[in-house]
Amino acid sequence: MNVKISEMQGSAADLNSFCLALQKLIGTEMPAENMVLCDMSGAWPKLMWIKDNLNNVIPTNLENGVTHYLMRHGRSAVLHQMEVLSLINRGQVSLIGNLPHSWMGIIVAQQQQLVASVILQTYDSYRFTNDDKKLLDLLTPAIASALAHLQSQHKQLESKIAEQAERKSQKSLQVMCELTELCQSEMPLDTLYGRFHELLSQLMPATHFVIALKVGEDTIDFVYTANENLEDFTPRQGYNGITEYSMQQAKPLLLTREQMQALFDNGEVTLLGRRSACVLAAPMRFGGEVLGSLVLQDYHDDHAYGVAERQLLGYVAHHIANVIGTRRTQEQLANNQLKLEQAVKQRTAELEHEITERRRIESQLRHDTLHDDLTSLPNRTMIMERLNKVLAVRKRDKSFQYALLFLDLNRFKVINDSLGHLTGDHLLRQVAQRLSNCLRGFDTVARLGGDEFAILVEHLNSPEDAINTANRIQATLSRPFYIDNEEVYSGASIGIAFGDEQYQEPSELLRDADVAMYRAKDQHSKKPVVFDASMREAAQQRMTLENELQRALEFEQFEVYYQPTWTLESGKLCGFEALARWRHPTRGLLLPEDFLPMMEENRQIIELDRWVLQTATKHFAQWLTKYPRLESIGVSINLCSEWFSRNDSFDVIIKTLATNKLAAKHLLLEITEKGVQHHQENAAQLLKQLQNIGVRSIMDDFGTGYSSLSHLHQLPIEVVKIDSSFISRMNHCNRSAAVVSAIFTLCNELGISVNAEGVERLQQIEQLRDLGCHYGQGFHLGRPLPANQISDFLAGKPTDR
Repeated sequence: MNVKISEMQGSAADLNSFCLALQKLIGTEMPAENMVLCDMSGAWPKLMWIKDNLNNVIPTNLENGVTHYLMRHGRSAVLHQMEVLSLINRGQVSLIGNLPHSWMGIIVAQQQQLVASVILQTYDSYRFTNDDKKLLDLLTPAIASALAHLQSQHKQLESKIAEQAERKSQKSLQVMCELTELCQSEMPLDTLYGRFHELLSQLMPATHFVIALKVGEDTIDFVYTANENLEDFTPRQGYNGITEYSMQQAKPLLLTREQMQALFDNGEVTLLGRRSACVLAAPMRFGGEVLGSLVLQDYHDDHAYGVAERQLLGYVAHHIANVIGTRRTQEQLANNQLKLEQAVKQRTAELEHEITERRRIESQLRHDTLHDDLTSLPNRTMIMERLNKVLAVRKRDKSFQYALLFLDLNRFKVINDSLGHLTGDHLLRQVAQRLSNCLRGFDTVARLGGDEFAILVEHLNSPEDAINTANRIQATLSRPFYIDNEEVYSGASIGIAFGDEQYQEPSELLRDADVAMYRAKDQHSKKPVVFDASMREAAQQRMTLENELQRALEFEQFEVYYQPTWTLESGKLCGFEALARWRHPTRGLLLPEDFLPMMEENRQIIELDRWVLQTATKHFAQWLTKYPRLESIGVSINLCSEWFSRNDSFDVIIKTLATNKLAAKHLLLEITEKGVQHHQENAAQLLKQLQNIGVRSIMDDFGTGYSSLSHLHQLPIEVVKIDSSFISRMNHCNRSAAVVSAIFTLCNELGISVNAEGVERLQQIEQLRDLGCHYGQGFHLGRPLPANQISDFLAGKPTDR
């Protein structure tokens, strides 16, 4: 069978034909009518090919399915219906499609790396055996080789398509330039029509092409025809063919066979001559008047023309209309010159205006291609062209010095979210103006997108020139901007990459300047940061950490630790806070500060939150069963801001409580001021929904955010946590003591309880009791404990501590 697979590799034109042949080959030994081929090289399986006689719906996501289970275990497997049901009931997999009677997954690997999997399913009485699995396992090297061969063929095909697209793009640009030149020539119209036809033929099928001009109200004259069917193209009057119909339209038409049939059936168009498979037509208008129409027909291919061809034909129609209209006007002016001299002068002025406007539009089109719409600065395309040029100059002249500055505005997202996108657009335009004023005539500033800018500074006498330029930019951007009579402050982070022999591509220079900019942003530096090799290593380490975190989520390397919370007045245990820890395979147990900032930045935090919610509620439900005295306390879970921008947050929390059979009164959700800063309305709605079913809310890190009073007023908060930074400085900082006292006063007025974090000394407990603090937690009261020690903690210590 391996030999047959190798033969299929050579004969299969594509993946589909290979899979059909493979299915047929396997079917000679076992049932293979329901077969799936999956790509296993990524984070989860991706469907490559499927044929399922029972399920007509093609799955779009195989994550957490049986195939994903196969991928996680990394070896071929045979599962029968009861085994699949067992995996589903244990929550290890989700059912995707129909439940099979028997299921077999074969792992295809190459050089010890997962490449693909072949999945077979039966829905009748046949049960796959280990002999079936062994037989197919023997075929995996040949299948892997065949897939690699097909992938290589596919890449070659993609490369050819890309080359063809590039050639077509270059050809289109060349044709458009020639069209523009033709429009300005003095050759006779009959010759000009033929030249236009020749140019169109270079970009699309144009064997059947006519130019029709309107003569009077309901007569058209075909002034140019090319049609192998030798149809009659004499002037016609009172008809309603495709040509006449296109003249009535405001823009070019692309009609398929079905669309034309609908027009015939409705009586909107009369069929004249042979029926076409595909028609492209564009009205010619000049000065608000319909001059005629250009019509292209293909009698064989239903898809001969597309959107690009329709746009090009509209472009040609516009230019031919301009030529015809201009010449007609010129003829009329020449014939009436003696009698209507003043009218000729007026019309000449109008023509000059039209020509000027046309040239202005053409110039604007060229400008728009290389410039940003919002700021009118050069765009990414233009700066990349400039970088290509300076790289070439540097290769020829080693003394030539240049640098690329990568700039990112500070606080731009805050300004956009708080003041609106219009204000953000005004800010970007003002930034563009200030940047232009900071540069010399031969320097280039470009907007890359969003709030990112690139500045190319050339002809440097020394590296200090670029650094001085960056300092000037930071100084001017640190000054306030005035938008709608309001002061707006931004500032910028700037990275600098100096051009030298190591750079071969513009993207490399842009990458390193970007890395330096992110170093400046991370350090909150008010000075530019110059790129060095260590930054690239740091960026690579950052990428490594991102990948490790993704694997940590997939393989559940996280653990939940529980820190007790106590009632300060009575000394009774009143709850636990669930805290995430990462059991790193090589670095050991890591604290939140080692991984949470990265997860928040990469939007992985929501997955971790959901896992902590599921794990903590499950643990607490188990403890309640074992220790009924815990009925009056609860477990608190930290929520990130992502929860308030999702529509399913309420459902996820409710489902988790139901799954783990935990009452809502035992769940407390901790949020931060920063987390709800940009989602106040959504946060208020979600927390009120949860309050209605008994879930309580806690404001964590209170006093460190931006709008504490507003949050306490709008959100259904029952407990406020004073940040540990205030508690630790109470004894030796009057400001911190005043803040803590003010928080207690405010919370007492609003009927909100107070929890003090970071209680490290007995003296702090006495002070907090005197202030009326309700709850406390910290190392002095109890360190966070892993789940497997909580039972001992509860069994060995009474609740009235």
